[in-house]
Amino acid sequence: MAAIDAPLRVSGIVLAAGRSTRLERPTPKQLLQLGGEPLVRRVCRTALASRLAEVLVVVGHAAAEVSPAVEDLDLRTLVNPDYLLGQSTSVRVGLGQLAPDSQAALFIPADQPMLSTDLIDRLLVTYQQSGGPIVVPSHSGQRGAPVLFDRSLFGELNQLTGDTGGRSLMASYRHQIIELPVDAPLELADVDTMEDLERLAKASGLTATGKR
Repeated sequence: MAAIDAPLRVSGIVLAAGRSTRLERPTPKQLLQLGGEPLVRRVCRTALASRLAEVLVVVGHAAAEVSPAVEDLDLRTLVNPDYLLGQSTSVRVGLGQLAPDSQAALFIPADQPMLSTDLIDRLLVTYQQSGGPIVVPSHSGQRGAPVLFDRSLFGELNQLTGDTGGRSLMASYRHQIIELPVDAPLELADVDTMEDLERLAKASGLTATGKR
């Protein structure tokens, strides 16, 4: 695990409110299983095992079904009633409930099941050492998630509208973005379809299922 030399308070916001329109099956994407565990729970457990000061998960679509998958974990579950208006609404819900002394927020997609605790901690260390306002992992020149935003950008994040997340700020801050190289592309892989899940299962040796 990467080391952090001084106290650091970064909040993790797991984004799990989307409708999974590309999945084409009744099971919410958040509840697809890899290794016998729902994706949302797998991601939340990874976040909780990291050096993040707190973890919040924002639910919306099928909230009554998704919330029980994480209800026993040491995190806060927030319901976004406006999730149909896009990801920006989940960003605002998460930011609105952060601890007052949070220095930055790490936005973590709930559909990135191979994300590791070590990568999260390396992002935190990179933020602490660089002082950059945005820290993002990348592999072979392609940026991925999770993405960390310094508190100085919270105001601009709160002004986002529609189905856009924090990535829309990257053009404005392109010269200040800090990239963290990642050797294992599986960590950055997300799941939009059952085919995506099956590819991850094959690559990881884990079992995938589309059932709850």
